[in-house]
Amino acid sequence: MEKGKGGRLLLFATQTLCVFFLFHLIYIASFNFKATPSQQIKNTGRQILSEWKADHMSTALKKDDQRQSLQDLLARLVEVTGEDRTNLYSTGFACDNSSWSLVCVTNKPVKINMSTMQVHLPSSLAAKNTTTVIRPYAMQGNTYVMNDITPVTISTTEPAPPTCDHTHQHPAIIFSSGGYTGNIFHEFNENLIPLFITSRMFKSRVHFIVVDYKPSFIKKYRRVFMRLSDNEIINPAVDTSVHCFPGAITGLKFHKFLGINTPKNPSDHYSMPDFRTFIRQTYRLKTQSVFDTPNPPVLLLISRQTTRKFLNQEEMVNMMEELGFQVIIASSAKEMSNVEKFSHVINSCSVMVGVHGAGLANEIFLPDGAVMVQVRPLGFQWDVDSFYSEPGPGMGLRYLEYMMEPEESSLADVYGLDHPVLQDTASVAAKGGYDAAREMYLDKQDLRMNLTRFRETLVQALRFVGRDINVADV
Repeated sequence: MEKGKGGRLLLFATQTLCVFFLFHLIYIASFNFKATPSQQIKNTGRQILSEWKADHMSTALKKDDQRQSLQDLLARLVEVTGEDRTNLYSTGFACDNSSWSLVCVTNKPVKINMSTMQVHLPSSLAAKNTTTVIRPYAMQGNTYVMNDITPVTISTTEPAPPTCDHTHQHPAIIFSSGGYTGNIFHEFNENLIPLFITSRMFKSRVHFIVVDYKPSFIKKYRRVFMRLSDNEIINPAVDTSVHCFPGAITGLKFHKFLGINTPKNPSDHYSMPDFRTFIRQTYRLKTQSVFDTPNPPVLLLISRQTTRKFLNQEEMVNMMEELGFQVIIASSAKEMSNVEKFSHVINSCSVMVGVHGAGLANEIFLPDGAVMVQVRPLGFQWDVDSFYSEPGPGMGLRYLEYMMEPEESSLADVYGLDHPVLQDTASVAAKGGYDAAREMYLDKQDLRMNLTRFRETLVQALRFVGRDINVADV
């Protein structure tokens, strides 16, 4: 009797557990069921319908916010004062030529025919038959260069524009990699810094269209382009299809030589130190301050091999080492053109020395507080302050210069110290203009440095980088 009762209890308990387990499976299945919106409406009723509507409305609002944000960003590229920004909002198109550059902005959808480099504007944006031709190079004032830059035509769509082969969610920036690319000064001055000013605020959500496409230039600075845009660069020489964008910028903003004019930049806060931080991050340069550089301090000597050579370079290096510098000599153009590697060399230096020329633009990679020493060749000591002496402090660097005397020039061996070429250098430019001065003083001149005078400049550089020395001991 007790045995039968126990069996019934066991059976009852087993049935109860089975029912509970089955209920648990049904409960899990009902909450894990993933349906399309229509299935959710059909199977689970009004609550899910209201949630689905809310999600749909949220997505629509988000798109509106993005559209508004894009409008604001594009408007920042047009000067606040004057009628340009008003024209942009009223017609959807405006050009800003408030500085050396010319930048045209469209804040409405455009169609760009890569085969003809024509930007088609909807006819509703502006008066019919509106046509603007722009050569998208940062320094518009250089007529010699501008003649070789591919023109871009921006016009209202009469007749009807072509159909889109590719449709993009982000705006386009059209610029040229022509001009003086191949020269590091011009690469930064007219390409990379203007591109940073123009595109950085879009946070990589932008497409680059590069006319006069130079593979060597694009490859050299590929890291920069990859950080400024998440998208592949469009080369119209290869891709001749029609691309459609929600807006477009033709041309790049230029402020000043190797610099950024903070009050005039689009986001109203980018500065040259911001650009240098961007470059350090791009190339993973570890040294931010000169006080983090090695001791003894490292001096980079940019040694030219064709023109403006140091004729007594070995004696110069000996003197530098006696002062306590560890000297690195950079003389190979191939070595210096490898930005990936050479930027790390420069970033470890406390002082950089070189004769006026493009190589001094490598100062961009120096750590904050480092010293750039420009040796100014005889006859070319005028009208070059904006190239290096002014930009240096704007980058957070110390700037020193050494002015050559006539007896330090190799031209003294050719003409004699009393010749006007050495005693009245301005007369050369007065007679033959810039080209004559450049040929004489940049292309035909070498330097034999006065080590006693130059030593004083290097002692000052040592003190700038926090290395106090006893001059009497060296």
